[in-house]
Amino acid sequence: MSLEKKKGMQTKNKVLISVISLVVIAGVAVGVYFGIRSHNNANGISGNATGSNAPGSTVPPAATTTPARPSGTPTPAPPPLHNGTMVNGTLLPYYTLTGPAPAPVTVAGRVYTNCVVPGTYSISYDDGPSTYTNQLLDILDREQIKATFFVNGNNNGCIYDPAVRAAIQRAYKSGHQIASHTWSHVALTTQTPAQITTQMRRVEQALLELIGVVPRYMRPPYGDGTFAPGSANDVKVQTTLTGMGYVIATWDIATGDADIDDNLNPHKLSDAELARLEQANVTNVVNAHPKGANHMQLMHDTYERTVTQLTPWSITYIKGL
Repeated sequence: MSLEKKKGMQTKNKVLISVISLVVIAGVAVGVYFGIRSHNNANGISGNATGSNAPGSTVPPAATTTPARPSGTPTPAPPPLHNGTMVNGTLLPYYTLTGPAPAPVTVAGRVYTNCVVPGTYSISYDDGPSTYTNQLLDILDREQIKATFFVNGNNNGCIYDPAVRAAIQRAYKSGHQIASHTWSHVALTTQTPAQITTQMRRVEQALLELIGVVPRYMRPPYGDGTFAPGSANDVKVQTTLTGMGYVIATWDIATGDADIDDNLNPHKLSDAELARLEQANVTNVVNAHPKGANHMQLMHDTYERTVTQLTPWSITYIKGL
């Protein structure tokens, strides 16, 4: 073959290779583009409002810090950036509604001190889970009682610890209500709106990973932010929580277990003395109201005698009403 023909063939081969390379690169680029769009749409990140009641929805701000996690535990993906759905004043940021939503009996931002459904009595537990929560769940399951657990992210144990995770998952699967008590049990009036948001978002992110849902009910630690209506601090707390779609639940019956049970062995109060004081805190409020009045009773599953002594008595007493 002549030198000129050989050079011409090499030139044609180079052109052919270049064309094939461009086609391959273009194909990969198109595949990546549509793959990203498919992934985003599958996760609700599309810029379009979700659900049938989407008008008026907003994008919730992302958490500004990463939750504390045990060493070696992989960090979960952040909550999906759904636009959210407003339902009768309550923002449901992580849910897509496929049909008409039932009207909720509570409204975001409002402070509720007792139940709103006639003839109901709520028992609730703060600050857990703890080493006593599974024993409490045994009692509640046996009595076929559903309670509300206002859980912390990092208070009596980290929410990512296996034992704590398991207790929350069991409570949720048993049909109990899981609500938020903030990440680290801080007094909310001492926090800025951004800090309050972070306290709530960190619990949301954890519960989204643990049980696949985000709570819409919360109880401020110590009830802080609900005791001085109209004050600047209360307005700050309640406005921030309203913007996040939270219903604020406090109580009208405080058993006093966190104040009079030191949770040590031996106890300062005997079982009989503690029972007398806690039971009086309950019966005095009930007796001061008309028969059949609604109530919301505050307890803590972080106290052994609350689980073994106060809870069984409360269930028997409430059933007797």
